[in-house]
Amino acid sequence: MVVSKSWQQIIRSKSFITSFPFRPLTRPLRFLLALCNIEAQSERLSCSFFSSSWLSLSSTSISTTFLSTITLPRSLTLCRSYYVNGLLKIGDSICNPCTGKTLDLPRLVETTPSRPRWFFGYDPVNNQYKVLCITPNLAGHANQFQVFTLGAKPKTWRSIGCGIPHSTFSDGLCIDGFVYYIASTGTDMCVMRFDLKSEKFDIFARVSEKLKSLFFPGNGSRNLVNYHGKVAIAIRSSRSVPSIDLFVFEAGKQDYKEKSIDNLPPLHLRMKGVINHTGGIIFAPSYFGSEVTLFHHDPKGARFKKMAFEVDAKHVWLTVSNCYMGYVESLMLM
Repeated sequence: MVVSKSWQQIIRSKSFITSFPFRPLTRPLRFLLALCNIEAQSERLSCSFFSSSWLSLSSTSISTTFLSTITLPRSLTLCRSYYVNGLLKIGDSICNPCTGKTLDLPRLVETTPSRPRWFFGYDPVNNQYKVLCITPNLAGHANQFQVFTLGAKPKTWRSIGCGIPHSTFSDGLCIDGFVYYIASTGTDMCVMRFDLKSEKFDIFARVSEKLKSLFFPGNGSRNLVNYHGKVAIAIRSSRSVPSIDLFVFEAGKQDYKEKSIDNLPPLHLRMKGVINHTGGIIFAPSYFGSEVTLFHHDPKGARFKKMAFEVDAKHVWLTVSNCYMGYVESLMLM
């Protein structure tokens, strides 16, 4: 038992984890696929994970490697799953696709009947994964903030304070130890920033009137993306409009429109991220059909190229499947 605890401390240590060069600085670009189906007997959701490396811009196919399979309650979907630094949050569970291990989050200390908003992030300074839960009151403003740290003892939520009353309007995005999300302070819209190390909130940037007009109406899509290390939001105002507007945020400033990406393929595509060393932009369909595909947009030639993942045919998936950019293996014990 003493040896086991000693090894556990070594494996959890920051020096051990960062000693493995898992994260490529430029190439290849790696993806994580989560392909799901419903098991016939148990009617639980079975998620199979695959990793892939995209080596060549000229290639139209991407090979994959099977990682693991986990089972989850059927009620869960991947629509609001969070991928951060090798781990994936799905519903009330955190899973490590590399090992197939899962961790159930403890029950929340709830004081209101409102549905909470979840955020997942990684603090590279302390090598810690944290889940932030914001529960709004009936007036819409967040009145309860709780944090759970993976691997901490005891395994409980901690209540933290926030001096900026606000309500959330988007999912979150984690960049370099900070979680960002769109919020309203009652009088204005802004980008909130949560420092995972200090667990403090601040208003990072202001939302322009132009962006406000595009944010709410319509049946399109809007999602935060990492744009060359900056927080950005990609907005498609309607599924019938074949273009996506990209707005970028900088600290203490109002957002600005970086570009419009026109002539999208006739699919409901969502922007996934940017290839830093080429400037290419990756899009993925909101729903996978009989094949799992991505689209690469070349900003210089303004072209879209379809790429198909080579997945073992024995794995069947539903429309709740998803893919994530920048996959790395994590040695985090669950």
